[in-house]
Amino acid sequence: MRRKKDEEENDKSERWLLTYSDMMNNLLILFMVLYAMSIIDLAKFEDMANGFSNVFASGTTTESQGSDGAGASEYTVEEPGEGTAGGTDVVSEEFDKVYKTIQKELAENGYEDMVIIEQGADYIKFSFGENVLFYPDSSTIKTTDMGVLKCIGDALVTIEPLIQSIDISGHTATTGQQTTSVFSWELSAERSIAVLKYLVQTCNLQESKMAISGYSRYHPVASNETEESRQLNRRVEIKITRIKSETTDQTEQ
Repeated sequence: MRRKKDEEENDKSERWLLTYSDMMNNLLILFMVLYAMSIIDLAKFEDMANGFSNVFASGTTTESQGSDGAGASEYTVEEPGEGTAGGTDVVSEEFDKVYKTIQKELAENGYEDMVIIEQGADYIKFSFGENVLFYPDSSTIKTTDMGVLKCIGDALVTIEPLIQSIDISGHTATTGQQTTSVFSWELSAERSIAVLKYLVQTCNLQESKMAISGYSRYHPVASNETEESRQLNRRVEIKITRIKSETTDQTEQ
């Protein structure tokens, strides 16, 4: 009986080992879980970050371009992003393309001697002499010379989203004869309005981007001593200014 009692007491005294081993197993599992949660897969994280960067950096296409990039016209471009230098580059490239295309089309149609084209950093300017678009002392556009104006207007329609403003200015010349200054102002302004009407009604350019001005005889580009120089002063100019990004504006300030 004594031996049996001793065995039962020994059995009871060793039961704490079972509880201790269970607790250690649980702690081990807990530490393994915490360690697994603390590990970051750097490769997967970088892939995810690059994916978000590509989404936010991608440009939007114009409505005339399909989702696969097909069907875009010669002048169709991605809309420039706000505040990005890349957007400015796109606009500048398109303006260069239109400038060269207009020069080519004017030459092919025999209009190269009817208009002077000037290109600046952010603009294209067209200058028409009086004898090209108008009769002397008249603000009515010649029907025989409407082709050159339509050639330019149709080209500008293709890049209208990239145009900030279209400024049309009329100029006259001093002839030395007695004329009222009011007539000179009226003639220069009415010729600007006549060109604006044509570009809006025939070429469908937006009125909201246009501005007209009449300078009378006070902004000559040549002397008024000869008839040849006066013909240079009698002109209508169309200045197309491209849009600018915020980055470009801040750089120029």
